Amino acid sequence: MTEKIEFVELRFPDLLGRLKAMTVPCKPVETIDELTNDPIMKKGTSCDGSSVTGLAKVESSDLRLDPDKSTLIELPYSIHRRAAVMCCIKEKIDDGNSTGCFSLDSRGRLKEMSKKLLPGKMQLKVKVEPEFHFITPDGEPFDEAGYADTHPTSPGMEMLLELASTLKTLGIEPRVIHHEVGESQQEIELDFDDATKMADNILLFKNLARKICRNEGVDVTFMPKPFEGTAGSGLHCHLQLWDGSKNLFGVEGKSELSETARMFVAGLLEHAPAITAIANPTINSYKRLVPHQEAPVYMAWGLKNRTALIRIPMFGSWEKAAIEFRSADPMTNPYLLFTAIIAAGMDGVNRKLTPPEPRSEDIFGLSDEEREKLGIKMLPASLKEALDSLEADSVICEAIGRDISKNFVSLKRKEWHEYTNQIVTDWEWEMYEDN
Repeated sequence: MTEKIEFVELRFPDLLGRLKAMTVPCKPVETIDELTNDPIMKKGTSCDGSSVTGLAKVESSDLRLDPDKSTLIELPYSIHRRAAVMCCIKEKIDDGNSTGCFSLDSRGRLKEMSKKLLPGKMQLKVKVEPEFHFITPDGEPFDEAGYADTHPTSPGMEMLLELASTLKTLGIEPRVIHHEVGESQQEIELDFDDATKMADNILLFKNLARKICRNEGVDVTFMPKPFEGTAGSGLHCHLQLWDGSKNLFGVEGKSELSETARMFVAGLLEHAPAITAIANPTINSYKRLVPHQEAPVYMAWGLKNRTALIRIPMFGSWEKAAIEFRSADPMTNPYLLFTAIIAAGMDGVNRKLTPPEPRSEDIFGLSDEEREKLGIKMLPASLKEALDSLEADSVICEAIGRDISKNFVSLKRKEWHEYTNQIVTDWEWEMYEDN
């Protein structure tokens, strides 16, 4: 490893939430603190938006990456010492300077809407449970372990611990590390943080997981449903709304949800179909979102009820009160997801919406007639249905921005068209070969 930090990755997400970067040299320094004063942290660098998925805009592709110094870290896995920093994407203007965040910058949009919809000292804090699979280079499951199995039954435990340890060195707090239900399925829970910081953490988490696994000759996939007949991978999101030092979802001195929390739940339920397009943005996502497969497909909420879209985990004090939104998967763009969640929840708060009665029963076990009588509807069953719902929801489209919603829907409708009209699957051969 080189003795000094000599390069900086200027990082940003594409519209699908994938991590991108431009690497630039810096003055050689010993520490991150020294690097904060480097001219590159003010200057940033140029980027061709037309070459990045979802950032192309007819009238402009000449963009600039503006570093957010609060996110500066030293990368732990580089032979050449280098740092990384998340950036705001800005559009250059004629004098070579730039305006505010580019209209297709999903990270910038989350920060902008957080300020607009969460005034003063309000902030959405998020805890996430990213699930993923270790796979062999041939795309097969890496192990046959089950829930909570450990070494040596779960041979990937050392990689999980290395990932968790690396996260801690970067200021990201893992809470629980374990093998999940599906064969070769893993989970590391990441503790509560501000929504924008958590979105950054998710991208960094996925990047580190791939790097650590590939160092061991293993790969990782965040596909929601990589294997038939086994559990799919979700990204459960635990939500808390804070105003300074007060958790607005709790009631001081009691172990119950506040009226603000109930209205937030009502907003999430009202806008759940549109959020689904963002939370579950791939063809593969809807092979996880099917009844009786543990993933939530019914728009209901309940206390400790894992069959509902929104679960209220048990909590003993008002500071720990939270709402768990369970449908999202790891393929989501977390910046868009958290923007949509804030917009939906605050729409419920601002309009003082009342949620339906919470459900305690196994919703999967109800008949269609029983669910209809209770007014429990299903989430969209396909990417196409979800996109239709997104386009019809002005609150969510306005929140993520019209440019983003237009480009996002266009990209995803193309994906849907290619899958349904052009791709021939093994299932079709098995089904139709002899007809």
